[in-house]
Amino acid sequence: MAGAAFPVKSRYGWPYIAHTPNRREGNAAIETIKNGLIMCRSRTQDLLVVSDIHGFPETFVELLDAGGFRHRGLQLASLSGRPDLSGDNLHDHLFNKGGLQQAFRGLLELDGRMCVGIGFSAGGTALWNAVKEGLELKALICVSSTRLRLETSPLNIPTMVLWGEADPYRPTESWNNTLPSYWKAYAGKQHDFYRIDAVTANSPLRTDIAAFIESLFP
Repeated sequence: MAGAAFPVKSRYGWPYIAHTPNRREGNAAIETIKNGLIMCRSRTQDLLVVSDIHGFPETFVELLDAGGFRHRGLQLASLSGRPDLSGDNLHDHLFNKGGLQQAFRGLLELDGRMCVGIGFSAGGTALWNAVKEGLELKALICVSSTRLRLETSPLNIPTMVLWGEADPYRPTESWNNTLPSYWKAYAGKQHDFYRIDAVTANSPLRTDIAAFIESLFP
């Protein structure tokens, strides 16, 4: 159910226990790649972050309280072939002019086998579609990726979806209980809540994401 307290057992049978990370807060920066694509190295543990239509996160963001991970980022506008666009113009390009398809085709060029993907809003939609088409990821986290409500089948990797409870476009509870491995809605939060919560130390969003990632690498 929405906002359920953890621990939660997923449909994969894995326990998910949210906790406040006890590792030293990392200072790794998200590297914004404006031209070309980064490759996740198969023997390391990377966080592959895809931005929203406004370019969040841009350059310097302490995204998680989780040590031992490199944060690498891709701008959704660049992936879609229109680095000059943002906001509503980029949204139109993505969903009405084929930009989303170009974005996930670009993501398919990555070797993401040891990467955890994190996508914000439309960035999560691009990652989800790329995985559907064959992108290999260790797991996928989508934050406020409300277009996922149109998806009808789960992915074959662990997935976590996170919503603002006050976002009118988030999927139904039935969808949440069927497609993702884990989900949570944050009470009173709007669609873009992550722009503050993702960069606020010890926020519930950061804590939940960090716990999910750490559960993948025991």
